[in-house]
Parts: sequence; C-alpha cells; structure tokens
Amino acid sequence: MTVFGVNPRTDTGRKNLSESVFAYLNRSAKRGSAESRALIEEWMFHTPRSEQDEFCARFRSGDNVQFGTAFQELFLHEFLRRQKCTLDFHPSIPGSSKRPDFLVRPPYGDGFILEARTSTDVASGPQRNPRGDRIRDFLRQMKLDGYRLSIDELTVGTSDLPQKALRKHVVDAIAADSGEAGAIVRIPNYSTADGWRIRLTAFSSRRYGSSRSTTVMQEAWGRTWNGPSYPLRDALKKKAGKYGQLAMPYVVAVNSADVMLTDRDFEETLFGVRSGITIAGMTDELARGFWGTESAPNHRRVSAVLFTKNLWPATVLLGQVYACLYLNPWAERPYDGLLTRLPTFRFENGEAREHPGEPWHELMNLQPLADASLWD
Repeated sequence: MTVFGVNPRTDTGRKNLSESVFAYLNRSAKRGSAESRALIEEWMFHTPRSEQDEFCARFRSGDNVQFGTAFQELFLHEFLRRQKCTLDFHPSIPGSSKRPDFLVRPPYGDGFILEARTSTDVASGPQRNPRGDRIRDFLRQMKLDGYRLSIDELTVGTSDLPQKALRKHVVDAIAADSGEAGAIVRIPNYSTADGWRIRLTAFSSRRYGSSRSTTVMQEAWGRTWNGPSYPLRDALKKKAGKYGQLAMPYVVAVNSADVMLTDRDFEETLFGVRSGITIAGMTDELARGFWGTESAPNHRRVSAVLFTKNLWPATVLLGQVYACLYLNPWAERPYDGLLTRLPTFRFENGEAREHPGEPWHELMNLQPLADASLWD
C-alpha cells in the first residue's frame, strides 16, 4: 500500500498556505517533494500491514494536524526500529480500555510504553486560519506593477473575504499615491463589518529588488502566550494519567510546531521557572512546572519526555529536527534506557543539566541532504 499516487508530476509551483501538506506533496514535481514522498513510503513499508490503512487515511485526510501526528508516529517507529527495538502498536493495558501508541521492547534493558503527542500552537508568528491563509495566498499571488507588499496586520473575519474588493482597494491606494517614485505607500486600513481588519504597506521593487517569487515580502508576527510553554504543558497533561498505573516506564513524546522554542522553554515546562523570574499572569502551578518539585512532585507516572520540534519530512531529510530527552527525577518508574543515547537532561543539584548524546540522525544512520534548494 502506498500513501501517494504514482501519477506523473510536472508542477514545480510553491505550496499555497491554504493547501494541505498532503495535497502539495502529491502534486509537486520538485525533487525535495519526491524525496519527502519516498521517505514516507519507505518508513511506512516497515510498519505492520495491519497499521498501514490507518496511516494512509491520516496522511490523506487533508488535515495538516493528522498528517503531522501520523508522521511523528512513523518517525518514532523508524527511529526505534533502527535501534533494534521490537514495537507493538496499540497494546492493551491491564485495567484500562485505552491503548497507548507503542509498547517498546529494546534489545537490552526493560521495555517501556511510548505515547506520541503533537502541539500545534506557536508562541509567535502569523496565526494560521483557513480563511486567513486563503487571503495570504491571494496577496502573495497578486500582480502589482513595481510593488511588493508587507502584511502589517491580518485579523480574520467570520466569513470569507471577497478578494476582488480587496484587490481594488490595494491597487487604488497605490495609484493614488502622490509621492516620488520608489516611496513607501501606506495603504489605508481595510475592514469589514464581520471582523476583517487588514493593514498593508507597499514597497517599490526599485528600492527592495524584484527577485522575490511572491508579492508579499513579510508579515508582522505577534505573540500569543508568554513564559513557560503552556501549549506543551497542555499536551503533556492530556497524556499524563491517561492509562492509570503502569507496570513499566511511561515515556511521552511531544513534537512542537514552534521552531522558536529553546531548551529553556522545555526545561521550564517540566521543572518550572527559575528562581527570581516573574511573569505576569503566571499561576503557582505553572511556576512549579509539570513535574513539580522534589518536595511536591507531580505527574510521577510520566517517566520521561522526549521533545522534538519542527518534525516534517523535509526537516528530517535536512537533519534539522531538534530531539532531546528529559528524565523525571521523581518518577514512580524511572527510565534510563536506550533513548538516553540522545542528548538528555537530568535533574541534578537543583537544576536540569544536559548530558551530551548522539544526534538522532546519526543513531538512525541517516545522511542529511546538503541542498535545501531542492524545496525551493
């Protein structure tokens, strides 16, 4: 069984923001897209035949979250398979009707339960919305004689925005500008009764160059949350006690779509904010972190957390995926198995300290591609 069609492909256009990852990969003739398809097909071939129908359905769903979670599970399966582990999909758990993603039996040491979770929230960047992405695509593809656009604000309304009226607004504003050639044009705000609010600035291509492939040069970013990575914490809480008492270590793998996260974000999510730091609106619970403190530990059933970020076929092929393991010092069933070959944080002397490990792509014996332009 294959995920993608075998039809000839000639389209070398870029991905539209409103287009699903599957739809783009399935139509794209770019070499990077072909490499991504081949990676997914190869890794899925290594899964049991009984699981492949579900994987295909999730990849083909047109839902980018479903695509991402399916790829995360495929990545984990392939990573552990290459470490000579045996994996059972959706094993039964005594005393629970729910089934985790994997029971992992390593070639040495004790087995463990592994559950995957994806966090799609990002702290900063354009806030994604299907209606908003359709307008972004429209602006990117708009042909303006000698001008590029900056999106300074894009607030999405409750219904689709007529594109013809927006185009007329932009074109008329540029035509009405009386400044000297090459001046910046501040386009008047565009708003509608159902909540749309768009602020744009036009820049002359003479000043900023005409080599860009789209009309939109940039978009302003906002920040939607602060402090410890609340979306990561929410993702963990949904998995923490899902299966009750377990007879073996329980590892939760969390992949974040937020490429701006750092080790400190992961550390504060689990162990709380460092002493002396105050963040407005932060509760005592969030300040203590997901695992609490030595005197008041929390979520002790979670033995370890494997954090990854920006996990997609392209970033795997380019070797750009972050992966790091954090161990719970107060776990009911501590974990100290083969995943600690990755860079690992252990809580020692009151703080999380990193123990260098091997990069995930070396453990998988994958040679990253050197040419990122394959996706251009």
